[in-house]
Formats: sequence, C-alpha cells, structure tokens
Amino acid sequence: MAEEAARVQQMFTWVGRDRLSLNEVARRLTCQGIPTRTGKTRWSARSIWGILTNPAYQGTARYGKTRSGERRRRLRPIRGQPEQARRGFSSYETAAGEQILIPVPALVSEGLFAAVAEQLAENQKRNRQTGQGNCYLLQGLLVCPCCGYALCGKQVHRRTAQGEPRRYLYYRCVGTKPARFGGQRLCRHHPVPAAALETAVWREVCALLAHPGKIEEEYQRRLSGRPVGSDSLPLETLTKRIQQVKRGIARLIDAYGEGLLDKNEFEPRIRGAKERLSALEQEARAHVDRAQQEQDLRLVINRFQEFAE
Repeated sequence: MAEEAARVQQMFTWVGRDRLSLNEVARRLTCQGIPTRTGKTRWSARSIWGILTNPAYQGTARYGKTRSGERRRRLRPIRGQPEQARRGFSSYETAAGEQILIPVPALVSEGLFAAVAEQLAENQKRNRQTGQGNCYLLQGLLVCPCCGYALCGKQVHRRTAQGEPRRYLYYRCVGTKPARFGGQRLCRHHPVPAAALETAVWREVCALLAHPGKIEEEYQRRLSGRPVGSDSLPLETLTKRIQQVKRGIARLIDAYGEGLLDKNEFEPRIRGAKERLSALEQEARAHVDRAQQEQDLRLVINRFQEFAE
C-alpha cells in the first residue's frame, strides 16, 4: 500500500508540477517496469486519467457517482457480447449535489489536485485545437472480420517519387497494435484503404435512400424467416414458469437441508431443475431480444421515408 501511495503521489507531481502529458507519464511508468494494479506491464493514459481525477486522493470520496437510466444507443456491438444488450439500462454520471461526500485520508494536497485538474483541462484544450476534425466516415462502425476488434482510422504520410508529400487514410484493426496488448500483436489483418471502403458504403447508402421500400421488404423477410414455434409461449407464461422452477429449486434445497432427501436423490433433481431454469431464461431473453429488434426496426421504417425525402 505504501508503494502504491508513493506511485500515486509521483503521478500527481509529474502532471501538476512538471506539466507532463498523460502519455509521457504512462511511458515513464512502463519503462520503470512498474505493473498496474491488474498486473499489466504497460500503462495507458486512460487509467492514469482515472487516478488523477479521483477526488478521494485529496481527502474526499464520493458515494453515488453514477445512476441507472435509459439504455444508450450503440454504434456497433461490443466485442464478445451479443448485439442486443442483456441489461436494459445504462450508467450515467450524477450531479455533484446528488453525491454523498465521505472524508478519507488524503494522499495529495488540494492545491496539487487543483493544479493537476487545470493541467488536464489545458491538455484537452490544446488537443482539440490541434485536431484535424473528423477524417473518417465510418469511424466507430467497422469491426475486424478476423478477430472482432474495432477498426480505427489511421493516417500514413509518404512522399511520391517526385518528392511531393502525400497523405493516405486507412482503417486499421486495433488488434494489430502491439502496444495495446503487452507488446503482442493479436491480429494480422491488413489495413483497408479508407477511400475505396467509404465510397462503396456511401454508394450503398445512396441506393437505399433512393429505394426506401427495401427496408420494409427486409422487415417482412425477417418476420417470415423466423423459426416456427419461436413465439409459442408468450413472455408472461415464460416468466410464470421461471418463477415456478425457482420455487421448486428452493423446495428441493429445503428438503435436502431437513434430511427428507438423500444426496443420490437430490443431485439429479436439482441438476434437472437448473437445466430447465436455464432453458426457460434463455428463451425469455430471446423473446425480449426479438421484441426489441422488431420495435427498433419498426421505428426505422416509420421515419426512414421522411429522412429519405
């Protein structure tokens, strides 16, 4: 704990007094061979930002910093997760007046914490001033077909045979960056030229806008292609059956605890009940996912004609 406290104080000193950037702090920590709390050998600017903006290090912890609210729209599915999220809500930051302040031992002074906050704001302002704007039409929408990681925009500056500077834009898989995965490259997918890909996608978008009826046709195709019997049980019936199976599992556990069932009778019964419960819960989730997809698609259909015009 003492080493971690000294490390945190060093981060605040580097940024608040020495005016270093977060990337420079991450490089120093990585070069010194200091592992992160999770055991990684490489530090990221994002994790350092989370430490430097935590008010608990100046002596004031905050309870209730987030709240649950309406689920946000996502540009693309998260890697390794289904397209439709199982949780029907998203987390939002609460206002300062809604949080409960808890005094804790301070690691840095309030002046140093304020200096760090000022430096972070200045770094963010400079980064926005030097930015070149949005250069990629499909940023945040593409997924690598090999590893499932996102494709991000990449600029390459080269010179022609005549010595003229030329800029090339590509979409590059995140899995090809060794610095993000402890020096190991996870994907061998080649970068995709941005111009050709964006032109092809924009051509398809224009064709769809010219014939908005294709959306309705796709909606009907999905409805007609649904497996027979997929909606044989309504969601209310599935919910009741799930509750019944849960009550049955509870009764089995009580009977086993009171000695009414021996181990040989209890194990196959509880195993079968859990399998039925898992199947019913999976069917209920699929029912909810289908209903959400139909609702989203119907909303798109209703507004797409107006947007196309």
